[in-house]
Amino acid sequence: MWEIQSCQKSDECYPKILRDIKAAPDILYYVGDISACENIVIAVVGKRNAAERYLKIAKRVGEILAREGFTILNGLAIGVDAYASEGAVGANGKVVAVMPGGLDEVYPKSNRKLAEKIVQAGGCLISEYPNGTRPQKYTFVQRDRIQAMLSNKVFIVDAEKDGGTMHTADCAAKYAKPLGCFVESDGTESPAGNQMLVDSHRASAVRNTEALIDFAGQPDYAQMSLFV
Repeated sequence: MWEIQSCQKSDECYPKILRDIKAAPDILYYVGDISACENIVIAVVGKRNAAERYLKIAKRVGEILAREGFTILNGLAIGVDAYASEGAVGANGKVVAVMPGGLDEVYPKSNRKLAEKIVQAGGCLISEYPNGTRPQKYTFVQRDRIQAMLSNKVFIVDAEKDGGTMHTADCAAKYAKPLGCFVESDGTESPAGNQMLVDSHRASAVRNTEALIDFAGQPDYAQMSLFV
């Protein structure tokens, strides 16, 4: 069993990015190194039941951003979240995973080993809920808001128009966090939710590695193909 710690808004360890947000939790529970939140944090999120192509893209996005020195953040859900986190950890990067319940039990259980890898690699698990709190529908919604608050920018790999990822997109807009979406570069159909966000000018279109790193905020990047 790992050590679960806590910090309040008045504590030095409390993430600086949350301090001026009135709606931010008064207390956070965490496992690992919470200072990972002080780096530039890019949330990488998407569907749980994403197609294999988009899972591979999620993993590649995690790898690229981690190698560029960014911290990856998401909810450790199966699908896009888990693949992006695996990619980042595999590239020796740091990951912040925001949990929908108490940290005494990882959700989903199938990602327990991934959670352990995240902590061992210098990242952390975070929750606003104390031990014994079990995930419920409303805690997932609340978790999405924390993801947006803790991130400098949000990147969507694969979303449906009415899927849960759209709630994270709404939270990003609410907290004025830049939003980027992967779109296909070869004329094939992009994920419906992604295309809708780009067409409505709510998100930037990201088609390749160059655009991804440019979106994340790194001025110097290698010219390469993102998804080969």
